[in-house]
Parts: sequence; C-alpha cells; structure tokens
Amino acid sequence: MRKHLLWIACLLGCLVALPHLASAKRYTLRIATLAPKGSSWVKVMDAFRWEVRKKSKGKLRIKLYTGGRMGDEKVVVRKVRLDSLQGAAITAIGLSQINPALLALQLPFMFRSYKELYAVRRHLDSHLRKQLLDKGFVLLGWGDLGYIYLFSKLRLQSIDDLKKAKIWAWTDDPITKQFSDKGGLTPRLLGLLHVRQGLQTGTIDTVVGTPLTLIAMQWHSYVKYRVAYRFAIGLGATVVSKKSFDRLPPNLQKILLKTAAKYHRLLLKIVRRDNRRALKTLRKRGIKGIKMTKKQKREVRQIAAKVNKYFIGKLYSKSDYMKIINAIRKYRKGQLK
Repeated sequence: MRKHLLWIACLLGCLVALPHLASAKRYTLRIATLAPKGSSWVKVMDAFRWEVRKKSKGKLRIKLYTGGRMGDEKVVVRKVRLDSLQGAAITAIGLSQINPALLALQLPFMFRSYKELYAVRRHLDSHLRKQLLDKGFVLLGWGDLGYIYLFSKLRLQSIDDLKKAKIWAWTDDPITKQFSDKGGLTPRLLGLLHVRQGLQTGTIDTVVGTPLTLIAMQWHSYVKYRVAYRFAIGLGATVVSKKSFDRLPPNLQKILLKTAAKYHRLLLKIVRRDNRRALKTLRKRGIKGIKMTKKQKREVRQIAAKVNKYFIGKLYSKSDYMKIINAIRKYRKGQLK
C-alpha cells in the first residue's frame, strides 16, 4: 500500500512539474542577412534580438548571421524553407524568391517618396502579409534600403551613355535584366557578394544601389559619379518561416511580433537618416552628382513603363499591380494617410 501511495505521489509531482518544464523550454531563431557587421541594419537587428531575449526572459533567442555568411539571398530563402535557418532579413531580391509579386513595390519610378511608399504599404498591409503567409512566411517588419541611384566610374547621363557602360545586375534580379533588355543595354550578372571584386577587376564599372549600401559594401572607392535621379526605393524586410513561428508558444509569438514592429519602425527612420549622411560623405569624397535633362529623364521613364507593363501576368497579376496603382492615386489625391 505504501509503495502504491509513493508511486501516485511521484506521478502527481511529475504532472505538476510538467507545465513548468514546458514553460522553461528555450527557442532559437537563426536569421541570416547580407548586411555587413557594423551596418545600420545589423546594429538595429542586434538591439532587436537582445530586447526579445530580455522580454522573453531568455526563452526566445535570435542568432544573427551577417555579411552573407549563409550565402546569397536565394540560398538563404531555400535554407529557411528547409528549416536550417528560421528567418532572413532580405532585400526585394530575396522577397521575390518567396513571392515574385512583391517586386511590384520596387518597380522603377513607382513611388515619389518614402511617405508615399509607407502609406501604400499600410493600406495594403493585410494583403501583403497574406501573400507571404500563403508562401509559408511571417512578416516581422519592413527594413527598406532607401532611394536607389546609378553609381559609375563613367559620366552617365543618357541611354546612349548607359549602352557603353558595364552595368551590374544582380543574378536574381529580373527588373534590372528586363530594363537592360528594353533599353538595349548589356548587363553583367553577378551575385551581390561579388560586386566589389567586379569593380576592382573592371568586370563592371556601374552599380545600382543606395548611398548607404555603397559605403556599407565598400563599393564607393571604385566609382566617381552618381546619376542624380532616383530610380526606385529599395525594398527590404525581415521574415521568419511560418513553421518556426507556429512552434513558439503564443506569449513568445506576441513578444516577437511586438518587439519586431518597434525595431523595424526604428530601422526605417535610421536608414533614411544614414542614407542622407552617406550621400554627404560620398560628395565629400569627390563623387559628383550628374543631373539628367528632362528629355533624358523622359526616355528612361518610357523604358521603365515598358518594364512595368511587361511583368503583368509574369511576376505579378494585373489585380496586384492595380491595387498598388489605385492606392498611389488615393494618396496623391489626399485620400490616403
């Protein structure tokens, strides 16, 4: 009888302890990015992951792999799908590997300002999140790169000038490839991590990027000119796989989403500021801004219009494209905040 009572007592003790053991379980999200250590993106992500750890009392940890240690964005997205990574802080190129329709947000000359982009994204928030969720990814927040310009060793002003240039196109970037095709240009395809070497060796002499990216990736030493015309706003976001998110208890999901929202709002603000500072730094280093004439701008925009139209039914549906266009129209009429 004593042994029987002792066995029951032990069993009850184990049952009482089970919830505590479950609550003590720790989770780790491994997130990769091409952003180099010390860059604005990584500094904010470091603050984000430490606050998540603090708020979760160590139950949820984020391990960040920077500087392309896990490979280019196409590779990283594949690793997230295979669960060897749980998330990624990626550009539009990585996002297009998840859902190509998201590239519609980075089409040439789509948005006139950050405010316009942010207003449209807020308006389409549930739709954009669902697009990612349907592909098995949860959006933690947007982390854009900033205004995109052309930087070159050559003085570029016109389409004819561009035809003589060795323009870099990201291997997995369909927009730059199609823009080159429509404009009669011949791009040099390289992964992001090989661009610096390409500039050093002369394989390429012209790159597309933001002022901050140019400095962070150390490309600025190899260019002399900037075409002073904004071609697009570089898109970026942090995502985690739905299966890794679903493994988290509800309280940790809440901490992750709430903290991510806070730091991605901060990230957008810091990247805008640091791009302004980076542009001043480039000017001080002697990189000259080259203005285009109205006629030259019109020629470039005509090519861009052909590119945007070409991808309807290929990268994004007409419905998705028109959702963005209609939201932009509402914003410009003052009907969207």
